[in-house]
Amino acid sequence: MIITIAIFTIVNIFLAQLDSRKIGDKKVIKHWLNGLVYVAMAAIPYFLFHNYWLIGALLFNRLLVFNIALSIFRGLKWDYISPMPAAITDKAARAIFGSNGILMYAVYLAIFTGFIIKLFI
Repeated sequence: MIITIAIFTIVNIFLAQLDSRKIGDKKVIKHWLNGLVYVAMAAIPYFLFHNYWLIGALLFNRLLVFNIALSIFRGLKWDYISPMPAAITDKAARAIFGSNGILMYAVYLAIFTGFIIKLFI
């Protein structure tokens, strides 16, 4: 399962780089397509391991790794929160955390850590 998390992390960084290029080229991000990619990526380990803790860890891995990598690739602060979010997850984060990215990522990291602990205990 550690390999699954490592692969997911690498894929998140790759997808963040792709989206940062699209943003830089003023292309539209198809959030629904990104969502389908993540559902498919999460479905594979679910069917292999049947472990909800792993799926939770992968989803919070996405929130941490993809968002931070996207900000860095775009030349923004690592804890950037868009003032006008487009993605559903970003809208929810903005509604809950406002512009406090450090708090948001601290909460995400705590939840991710909880899933990891539960996964291996």
